[in-house]
Amino acid sequence: MSEIELHRKLLGDSARNQALHAALKRVIKPGESTLVDIGAGTGFISFLAQQLGAKHCTLIEYSDTLALARELARVNKFSGLSFVQAHSGEIEKPPKADVVISETLGNFALEEGLLETLVDARRFLAAGGTLIPCGLRQFVSPVFSNRIQNELDVWPQVGFDLDLSPAREAALNNMYVKTLRPADFGGKPNLAREWDRMNFGAGPDDEQPSSLRRATVSWSDKDCGTKTVYGFALWWQVELIKGVSLSTSPFEPPTHWEQVYLPLLDAVRLRKSDTLELNLVSDTRAETGLRVTWQTSVRRKGKPIQTQQQDITQGRI
Repeated sequence: MSEIELHRKLLGDSARNQALHAALKRVIKPGESTLVDIGAGTGFISFLAQQLGAKHCTLIEYSDTLALARELARVNKFSGLSFVQAHSGEIEKPPKADVVISETLGNFALEEGLLETLVDARRFLAAGGTLIPCGLRQFVSPVFSNRIQNELDVWPQVGFDLDLSPAREAALNNMYVKTLRPADFGGKPNLAREWDRMNFGAGPDDEQPSSLRRATVSWSDKDCGTKTVYGFALWWQVELIKGVSLSTSPFEPPTHWEQVYLPLLDAVRLRKSDTLELNLVSDTRAETGLRVTWQTSVRRKGKPIQTQQQDITQGRI
């Protein structure tokens, strides 16, 4: 995807734009506040801050989109802007600001380095400053519809007496950006489980969140009944500031972000008294890049009777 196409999607997302504006409006003090915009792109967030009266904004962007941001600033007659072409983590003497913001969310929330960027962003905050976003929650739910699974799992139907099972296994060891619908979960929003929560706060007592995230969640037979599970859906809710949030839940109004689908190698057919268990691990450490693994187990009377392990590093071909 080209840079301009990416930003077309971002700026065409009214829910995103309105939430960012609402958050900035609460923290910008006209004529006083300074702001650092990490991953500034076209400069949209800094432009909103300027309209709200920010004294000065520093736009940090490593890509050539920064040249477009300069041109947009000129056309819109914004002043009080500084432009820095660099990765924020490479800046040795960061400027201090009252507000530091980075909207580097992906469909899988952490795929664009959001966590690591925000941990490092604390270096740019003046004493008592505000970091946006301030928190993130991640959710997962089993998917009962075979709609997306059938779209992905074409390998057994190719025919011609070919065994394509190694290709199938590689394809299903991946996560996919898809639009999930309430019907894919049997219309049950209560099936969602929060598997991760982190605070990006920058106070002296705030703990630095780890780039290695892991959790085990489960669903009883009272949750799922005797349904067949084909995969899992992931989505997130980010808190920009207290009281202003954005969500990619399929039960909420859509944004330009979609959900992430984790397929299963084999559908899980649940019986009464079964418990469905999912172990999720997200690793975005610098030496790893991005690695997501998911282990699915069915327990019957407390004993595991079926387990399958998947890892996106097995699907990188």
